[in-house]
Order: sequence, then structure tokens, then C-alpha cells
Amino acid sequence: MIQRVPFPENAPGDFYVEDGCCLSCGMPTTEAPELFAYSESGHCFVKKQPATPREVYQMTQAFAVQDVGCIRYKGSNRVVMMRLVGIGEGEQCDNLSSDLASLTEEMKSDPWGLGGKP
Repeated sequence: MIQRVPFPENAPGDFYVEDGCCLSCGMPTTEAPELFAYSESGHCFVKKQPATPREVYQMTQAFAVQDVGCIRYKGSNRVVMMRLVGIGEGEQCDNLSSDLASLTEEMKSDPWGLGGKP
């Protein structure tokens, strides 16, 4: 398993931006401006962990629009992981259970539920 290192300025908690991964694309702040910020070097980070349903939604939307998969989830909340799997971001979960990992692979191979047909 790949060891992920959070960027040092991330707020403590389950959501984080991986160190050295950010391209300064600006996408996370379009979806969750209250939750993300940029360091002086231009690296994005989670400045505030989501604390309300609206913020959790915004955070998951930031996963959906990120350019290179730098936003990650290291928690174990199954509902959060299911939401991320549902938007095609299950691989961004550090502790994905085997059944959800299977579902992630299934969704990758048939994202529209058409039995693999384009």
C-alpha cells in the first residue's frame, strides 16, 4: 500500500491534500472555498474540516472536480466512503473496505451501468 503524506498545513482531521501533489489548479476552492486555501508556495490544503452536511457535500464535490487526485480521505466513515465511491472517487480513500473497493472497480469498468457497452 502506498504511504500518503499529508501537506503539513492541512487542518487536523480525515480529509487532506497530499504533500507535493497539488498543481494549484484552483478547482477545490471553486467547490468549497471555506474548506480549502493555498500556502505561500501555491500548494492547496484543507484549511477547515467539514462540520455540517453542506460542508461534507462541498468537500465531496471538490473531490469530483480535482485535477489529479490530491484530495484524500483517511477516515473510516462508511457513508463518506460510499459517497466518494458513488462519484467515482473511491480510490481517494486510504482505508476503503474490500466491498467498496470492489464496487469502485465495478464502477470503473461499467460507469454507466450498460454492461460495459460504450
